[in-house]
Amino acid sequence: MKRIFAIFALGCLTYGAFAQDTYYAAMLSRNNYYGTARSVALGNAMTALGGDLGSVGINPAGSAVNSFGQITITPGLLFQSSNSYWDPDDNGVFGPADKMTEVKFNIPNVGGTVVLYTGNNYGLKHITVGFLANNTNTFLDYSDAYGTNDKTSFLGNIAAWTNGIAFSGMGKEQYAAYMANQIGEFGPSGSLNYSGANQMIDPTDQYCYVPGTLNQRAMREIYGSKTDIILNLGFNVSDEFYFGFNLGLPTTKYRRSDSFMESAGNVYEFPVNFVDDNGVHQGNEGEPTTFYKSSDNTYSLNTDADGIYGKFGFIWLPVKGLRVGAAFQTPTHTTVHERWQYWARNSYVDSRYDGSAASPEGEYSYTLTTPYIVDFGVAATLGPLGLFSIDYELADYSIMKYSDIGRNYFAEDPWAYTNRANKLFCGVSHSLRAGLEVKPSPEFAIRAGYSLVTDPERYGFDSEGNMVTLQNWQGSHQRVSGFRHFQNNTHAFSLGLGYSSSGSFFADAALRLTKYPGSAYYPYYFGEYWVVDKDNKPLDVGMPYIKYDRSIFDVLLTVGWRF
Repeated sequence: MKRIFAIFALGCLTYGAFAQDTYYAAMLSRNNYYGTARSVALGNAMTALGGDLGSVGINPAGSAVNSFGQITITPGLLFQSSNSYWDPDDNGVFGPADKMTEVKFNIPNVGGTVVLYTGNNYGLKHITVGFLANNTNTFLDYSDAYGTNDKTSFLGNIAAWTNGIAFSGMGKEQYAAYMANQIGEFGPSGSLNYSGANQMIDPTDQYCYVPGTLNQRAMREIYGSKTDIILNLGFNVSDEFYFGFNLGLPTTKYRRSDSFMESAGNVYEFPVNFVDDNGVHQGNEGEPTTFYKSSDNTYSLNTDADGIYGKFGFIWLPVKGLRVGAAFQTPTHTTVHERWQYWARNSYVDSRYDGSAASPEGEYSYTLTTPYIVDFGVAATLGPLGLFSIDYELADYSIMKYSDIGRNYFAEDPWAYTNRANKLFCGVSHSLRAGLEVKPSPEFAIRAGYSLVTDPERYGFDSEGNMVTLQNWQGSHQRVSGFRHFQNNTHAFSLGLGYSSSGSFFADAALRLTKYPGSAYYPYYFGEYWVVDKDNKPLDVGMPYIKYDRSIFDVLLTVGWRF
């Protein structure tokens, strides 16, 4: 498993936005197609099939295959399950799995088509006009990890990061640190040096350490989706060749909240001394002011994005029973708007010293160019017995590019480093989709599907043969070559049933299990810091480290009418 650093980059808790990095761009760019229950049950291997509103987003020619219009709506349920494993000091020893589940209702597909007949028996026979909304990804990702720690603390992590910054100079550029100091999460231990409220300072004021055991908890809540609003035109030429165009208007809603909570296992092991503005100890002389109980730090992000792309595709029937299709989607030009905020809360045995604070809400807007997509498909139809279909798709993530809105092109590009990283450490993602449909009778169908999506992230090697990843890349001056892709693949398995009446009504149901690759992150926001024990001896430990895996189980039902 490759190691992924926490998306909470240092800048995310300063005045900068959340984390406009390569991982974030890939997350906003990635597709995990939904559609109708029929297309999902067939693994979305629809490039050469068409004839279904779930196929139109993959190949615009799919709308022209049928000689009738149709209306469909697809409600569904998503069941997300995750397992998180806690390692308190990144030594490779993980605790038992902390399991979490979440259920969401969605409508991943709704739309309709209208057929305009030309009256021709040959050549252009009809034109199909379609309008639909189709989910192309879901961001449902809830995790909850627990553990104990007597070496490091989150508040110590904040204090270590702010060492060297005068408190009087902490302003909007250091929101998290400013609020944490205001409510007593950390305080001065010397000139421009700080210690966390759950740390102790040695009698010589030379170092600080964690005096007891902390109960720690890291929670992550992510939800939202990416939905393509599609305006479609499809053309039927002699019932042998179909082509079509899409104007795609993707809209993305991404909501994220990351919380880190810690509390004293034994509060009396965590004495705290407060001083007033004049440096005078508050409380009885020779005794601690109070004792630390708990703290809670939360960062939230709301991302809204709107984009535009074009797509062209065709389906060709060279011989009876064989269908060939292909489609090309342009890069998507996306405008992204983000809002973020930080909250902190601290409590003590003496509640008079409790505090809470919230930062002002930050906002930032920029543009992001996402990958172009190419699809190829072949399908074999077996008359009334059923069909088999297989697709291949590639998406080039190396072209992902951030840019400021209204950028002055004569000024230095603030995104140059990130865009260079995108180009070097992201490549082509490959997808393979397959679907099988068997019809025991004209009214009923049984379906199965599978899809595989490869990871676009890659790594290379420096001139001495050392592995270079996105995390340890030292910048454009470091030569990297011999790139290879990480083997972190996403697999989806699906099953479905279909019913088609002799009239206009039809209905389909599908089940799909999507298994995402395992990943990991560090829940502290500000990177590693120097850790010592009570005798000022260095401890060879890291920060808490969490690995987790997740899957999503979809239940879909499509109802539709032909006319």
